[in-house]
Amino acid sequence: MFNTTITITSIQDAITRLKNVKDGQEFSILLPGLRNFLKTLDIDSQRLMELEQRAYYLVNEYSDKKTKDNLDAAAKQVIEYLEEIMTGSPANDQLLTVLVNYYLFLESLLERPPHKRGGIQKEHLSGLKIQNEYDIQHLLYAYLKPLYPLARAEVSEDTGYGTVRTDIFLDSEHVIEVKCTRNSMKLKKLTEEIEADMVHYNAEHIYFFIYDKEKIIENPQLFRNTYENKVKGKQVHIVIHQPKIL
Repeated sequence: MFNTTITITSIQDAITRLKNVKDGQEFSILLPGLRNFLKTLDIDSQRLMELEQRAYYLVNEYSDKKTKDNLDAAAKQVIEYLEEIMTGSPANDQLLTVLVNYYLFLESLLERPPHKRGGIQKEHLSGLKIQNEYDIQHLLYAYLKPLYPLARAEVSEDTGYGTVRTDIFLDSEHVIEVKCTRNSMKLKKLTEEIEADMVHYNAEHIYFFIYDKEKIIENPQLFRNTYENKVKGKQVHIVIHQPKIL
């Protein structure tokens, strides 16, 4: 007898299956198994209704290609829905709070004296110095990964008019661009980079994480007010850290 339900073992399992869906029949068999799995996570009825809305697609009786395009779009929407659940929904205030609190992580890691009986001693930590944006990206990625398990570093994206590389990719609508100022950098150069990135990324929410190591931004609040909400159709967030020690 034909099996009408697929057993889903994890959100990542569901995402993998959705990426490989070949036709509407396979999609319709997958959805009940996904619903059953989400119920085990205590997903409320309203969010389950949202799954149904995202999974809906039109069948075009005159064009198999258009039907397949609609199916692929629905599968993509369901994947984004699952990514939001898996990441605890990165949008917007929560992620912003996490990024703003990043320096608390650095202070706890590098400035708080380790236990004297531990293997990690103060001299070990003192050797860790942030020198450029690659150092910041490495530490920021490690800081975010437990909170957003699907986060990826250095993801290339074809924008249609060129390829851009996202420093930290959370999902299709939330990306983080890391900046770290240096001795030779002028404020004009920093603003030019930000303005270019604002245009190039397709994501709706772009987070600029600026580690102003050289303190070239004299008025952080004014800087944020200037660039946030500047691009029509996108939400730009500016997070500035001006370190005390590093």
